[in-house]
Amino acid sequence: MHQARSLLFVLLLVVLTGCEGARPIEDVSIPENPPDFSIPDSTLATLVRAIHDRSTTNFGLVFADTVLEAHEFHAVFDSIDIIEWHSAGHPTYPQDWRRHDEMAFFPNFVANFPDQLYDTYFTVDDARGGKINIGGPTQMQIWNMHYRVWAGSTPVAAGSAGLTFERIGLASEYKLTYWEDRRDTVNVRSWGKHRLEGR
Repeated sequence: MHQARSLLFVLLLVVLTGCEGARPIEDVSIPENPPDFSIPDSTLATLVRAIHDRSTTNFGLVFADTVLEAHEFHAVFDSIDIIEWHSAGHPTYPQDWRRHDEMAFFPNFVANFPDQLYDTYFTVDDARGGKINIGGPTQMQIWNMHYRVWAGSTPVAAGSAGLTFERIGLASEYKLTYWEDRRDTVNVRSWGKHRLEGR
């Protein structure tokens, strides 16, 4: 009987402590995944997380850097985006979009919807050849992917891209060395159109 009363007292104390809004002794949180460039999948996942987290540092790590890896990132625009850009009164456009351009552009891109989380999705574009393993010294792979970027329920960017991954640098990590941007929808800017407008 005495043991039952003691147990009841302990349970009552636990319940009352909980009612007073006491914090749990240990906060359980999910650890963040560090940037990972071991395979193209992990490099792409790092890109997705960097956009979601608005992390300029991790975003920049995805793209080949001449100083660190003796390779440079390059991107090209869809011809329709270039025609629209000229039609809007811009006589020139960047002939060669490089890593420093991407780094300057990114903070403006994620600042468009400051109160919303950015969610990015890549799916295989089989119509353009899907994933192609070129191989060679850098174990090059070209992934043709549809991409969609959302800020909450608002579509931010949509298109298709030929993404070239190469294993480069002293760490022999997969980095993005080329992005051939393509439009594949209407009424939503492509990533390339955002590049032109946000540079």
